Amino acid sequence: MSNLAHYLRRITYFSRNCRLFIVSNTILGFGISSIEVFLGLFFLSMNYREDFIGTYYSISTGTSALFLLLTGRLSDRIGRVASFYLTLFGNMAGYSILLFCDTPAMINLCGFINGASAALRACTSAPFLHENSKPEEREYVFPAASSYQMVGSILGNLIGGLMPVIFKNAGFAAGDPAAYRMAILISVLFMAVSVFPLGRIRTALKPGEVDESVKSPDGAGVRAAFLIPEGAYYHKFVIYTFFIGCGAGLIVPFFNIYFAQKFAMSSAQVGVIFMAANIITAASMMATPAITARLGKIRSIMLMELASLPFLLALGFSTSLPVCLTAYLARNSLMNMNNPVFTGVVMEMTKGSDRGRVNSIVTLGDNVSRTVSTFIAGRIISNHGHSFPYMMTAAFYTIAAFYVYSAFGGYERVRPNAR
Repeated sequence: MSNLAHYLRRITYFSRNCRLFIVSNTILGFGISSIEVFLGLFFLSMNYREDFIGTYYSISTGTSALFLLLTGRLSDRIGRVASFYLTLFGNMAGYSILLFCDTPAMINLCGFINGASAALRACTSAPFLHENSKPEEREYVFPAASSYQMVGSILGNLIGGLMPVIFKNAGFAAGDPAAYRMAILISVLFMAVSVFPLGRIRTALKPGEVDESVKSPDGAGVRAAFLIPEGAYYHKFVIYTFFIGCGAGLIVPFFNIYFAQKFAMSSAQVGVIFMAANIITAASMMATPAITARLGKIRSIMLMELASLPFLLALGFSTSLPVCLTAYLARNSLMNMNNPVFTGVVMEMTKGSDRGRVNSIVTLGDNVSRTVSTFIAGRIISNHGHSFPYMMTAAFYTIAAFYVYSAFGGYERVRPNAR
């Protein structure tokens, strides 16, 4: 059986709850991505500078960091599905503020609400997928969930980039905030559609329990991938995500501004670039299980991060559009392929009753570092341009790559997957 056929066969055996969540998450990802693709340009159209944009994103990630421990406990207490509903309402309410308000205080309130919502979803999604899948399916279900979310982001980037242009042609002035607000309204309405798959999820599982009714293809046995270390080791997860967050916060929130300012691109052109990046990433994630089966999860994480570094530096220092586009697409794919792999590692090495709490602590490390680095990056870019943050990010990613291998490589036992 070919790798693709094997991958597709695995997906068909996901539990009903997993499939419904993936559909809902894909729709929500569409709505959020269609806004985020032009949000920085929307702020620029209201005469805010990059330092204000950096403050907005640092408030959002800072709020996530502040609320993560609380939302992790909340998810364990009220249940995963109720947490998804609360998160959806928060995202819709947060972005809706931008429809009516343009003062710094209200825009930052939007970032606060969205940050709290992101915290709740971040510490709920991975435990939900883990609890509703069998062990041999988890190396597939996490990449599949991320891949389908990317599909939603692909369409969101395309539609979100086009909407301001369409509304401009309908009578709004170029760069008019009103055109962006109309696009935000439509995107929020799309987010609301994600409630319907959530409404069909039926589970009596308590947080930490595992659905043992999930079918197992090919009679595959459990793949015991990790030896669980004795004593406290969760802090190692946090250290790793802290380094990743330090690097990502310096560049990721500013990608739309990077292309708009460096190459004079419109929101529609930026949307097409983001769409292409997500298409390549979604396709690449289909290969993730095969890569981790051959190399192991920890070694795969390290090698993909190191492979992204040349592309990262090309983004920072090249002035060639073809080079920068190629570098962006490659860097985005390599780094995002790592996310579901590391999430799977965290879930595998964590006891069921601790998953919500541990996932929130791990995400906390990422968000705290992103909060600080995004705030700093906004000021660096405003005064010195884009190159220096990319060099700093490369340094943080290098540290993270070698740290994850030294911290967790000794716990992994690589075994061939059952077919």
